[in-house]
Order: sequence, then C-alpha cells, then structure tokens
Amino acid sequence: MNIGSSQAATFKDVPSKHPNSSEIEFLVQEGIIKGYDNLTFKPDNNVTNAQVATMIARTLNLDLENRPNPNFLDVSKNHGAYDAIAAVVDERIFPKGKMFYPNEPITREKMAHVLVNAFDLTGKSSVRFKDVSTKSSYYAAISTLAANNITTGYTDGTFKPKSPLTRSHFSAFLSRVLVPDYIPVTGKFKFNKNYQYTFEYIENNGRIGTEVYTYKKSDKNTDLWSVTDESGSSRNYQSILTDSRFKFFAPKQGNLDEYLKFSIPSPVKLGSTWNYAYNDSYLSVRYTVTSMSESVDTEAGTFNQVMEVESTDGYLYYFDQQYGHILTYDLDNDQVVYELIDLKKK
Repeated sequence: MNIGSSQAATFKDVPSKHPNSSEIEFLVQEGIIKGYDNLTFKPDNNVTNAQVATMIARTLNLDLENRPNPNFLDVSKNHGAYDAIAAVVDERIFPKGKMFYPNEPITREKMAHVLVNAFDLTGKSSVRFKDVSTKSSYYAAISTLAANNITTGYTDGTFKPKSPLTRSHFSAFLSRVLVPDYIPVTGKFKFNKNYQYTFEYIENNGRIGTEVYTYKKSDKNTDLWSVTDESGSSRNYQSILTDSRFKFFAPKQGNLDEYLKFSIPSPVKLGSTWNYAYNDSYLSVRYTVTSMSESVDTEAGTFNQVMEVESTDGYLYYFDQQYGHILTYDLDNDQVVYELIDLKKK
C-alpha cells in the first residue's frame, strides 16, 4: 500500500486540519472509499451497513461472483450492494439473519464485530468500558479491538456501542487496522531520565560539537535536565509532558531568552501536523509525521518503531518512543546534523 504524508485536502469538507484527513486521503488513494460528485466527503454522515459491506469487500478484494444468496428479506438481487453483501456474509464477516438493514447506520459495536472477523484480529484487552456489558454479544469483539489499539473509547470511559458510526470514524478505524502507523501514540518520545545522552552536532559553518544531556530532578510534571557542550558551558532545560503536548525547552535564564528545542502534540500518528517556532526570532515551521515505524542506526545503536517528522524548512527529525530525540537529518545538504552517539545507563 502507498502510505504518504498528509496531502492537500481532496474534499471541500475535509480540511487538512481535520483529525482524520490523512486516513480519509489514504483510503481514497487505495480505492476503498469514495466521496460525492460535488467533491464532498460528508465526514459526519453516518455510514450504512451496505456501505461498510462494500468497503470491506473492496479492501479484501473479495471475489463477488457466484456467492450464495444470503436470503435477507430486505436485500434483493437488484440492490446496488447485493454482491458485496453476499460476499461478506459468505465469508462470515457479517452475520446471517432475516434482515440486513442495508440502509441503516452501522453501530460502533457491530463495526467492532465486522473488523475483527474481516481481519482475523485476536487478543483480549484489560480495558473495561462502562457501557459494554460482559454479557453483550459484542463484548469479545470490542475487547479485541481495544487490545489491538484500534479503539480507546471515549475520555469518559465509554465505548458508546449503540451509537451510529460516522464516515470519518470508520475511516480512522479501518486505516488503523490496515496501517498501524495510524494508531495514535500518547505519552511517548520524551527523554528517558534513567540515561545520560551524548549528541554530536554539525553547525552551518562546519563546526562539530557535542552536547551532553544529564537528568537532574523532577518537579511535578516537569523533568529538569542540564545540557552541557564540549566547552563545559551548560544550560538548564525542562521536559514537560501534558495531555496535549510534550515540550523540551530552556526557560529564560539571566539575559538568555526562552529556547524551544522541540514540541510534539499528543497523541501523534501518521499524518499528524503542527506548527511551532524555536523561539521568537524564528518563523513558524510546519511539521508532519511521515512515519511511525522507522528503523534508525546511530552511533549509540539501532532504534526501531521510530517516528519520522519532516519540517517545511528542510529537516527530518527522528524520535524513539522510549528515548526521545535521536537524530536530525538536513535534507538540503544531505547530511546528519544532530545524532545520538552515546546512551549511558545512569
């Protein structure tokens, strides 16, 4: 599958800032989901049982020929989605029964059942949603979806199993199944205070230097670090992780202004974008997550499941989920300009 970064909006009603714009774009590129003739996607419209059957059949490239008639009372052979419905029922993705309700919205619980069956998902989550009874016929499927991080439910601890599923949310769920990079990651990518970091950097004038990051102490939700260069000069930095953002910055010290090394929203996933400036003297730069599963070699070792972030000023940044920032690559000059060269257990 062709997995690209977030592109210009394909649909008039799905701007690039839409939370699921990247997933919608991906599914459109794959020919799985389509918009409307007026160049809209209608992301907040409910998705129907027939539409889901059609998209699952497309995704799995199911053979639609000569499938047994599922004999639903509300699905004639003249129905536009008949072949797809017959195929997904024959594959035991959708259950048999008297009625299929093709034009009714699919519910979130039924969506869980369909995705688990379609993609042979397994696992059982320790997460318990307040509104999903263990006696529910959909309980196991919802638990499996949570175990695979396809869903986290709502912030109030509910899953809303009976709620209809929107086209936008279906795009998000299906994309996460197909490409795990679309699964949002929360609370990662910060420096590990159990280690001391040594970085090598190259400045524009070609000068090579080093920086050593040493954890000092913690204050509430803030980790305090000392960053020392090769001359012995040091500056204090703060590492702060909140529900919405991770920041690593040097606060104002004496005559020195606040200096922001990087800022990452939380959660992040493939296609996430944000803007920030290093400090007040810099123009704002656009950042886009182009991968969540890179393998990166540095002098300190090999790191897997690394997040790659591309900036509009010509850099690639790499962040490990356990250790934080590990490398920066200058695209314009085709060279590594900041690299972790030593990671020492304290």
